[in-house]
Amino acid sequence: MRATKQGVVVLSCSDPRLNPYQVLGIDATLKATMVRNAGGRVLDAIRTLAILQTIGNPGTIVVMHHTDCGMTHFHDDAIKKALIEVAPGEKESIEGSKFGEIAGSVLEDLALLRASPLIKKTTQIVGLKYDIHTGVLTQVHESKSEL
Repeated sequence: MRATKQGVVVLSCSDPRLNPYQVLGIDATLKATMVRNAGGRVLDAIRTLAILQTIGNPGTIVVMHHTDCGMTHFHDDAIKKALIEVAPGEKESIEGSKFGEIAGSVLEDLALLRASPLIKKTTQIVGLKYDIHTGVLTQVHESKSEL
């Protein structure tokens, strides 16, 4: 990735095997900010992404999930059950989430970004999946919302 007029925010998993700078070939000229969490999920990062858009005005948000993610080693039902026990008031949101399937989770996260009133409608949103074993990076979906 190289410099553009506006910067980019990359949301990815906190797995130490995944180095977004290296995977995306980000050079020093690019205004890039990294946001990382378990699974690289938008639901956990939406507040941070909204604040970064307010203070830094990035034109692109990249959501990158990867194969062999720790989140994929657990069944959705088990994760959902455990989360609902911790936060029963969030049952509807938890039940509507995917935790273990990559292409579906990227698409779900892109839809959350597009639907969020906190994300600028002019933002270019890009979804990627990265194969941790082969190094292959595949675009899952791209959307540019317009006012």
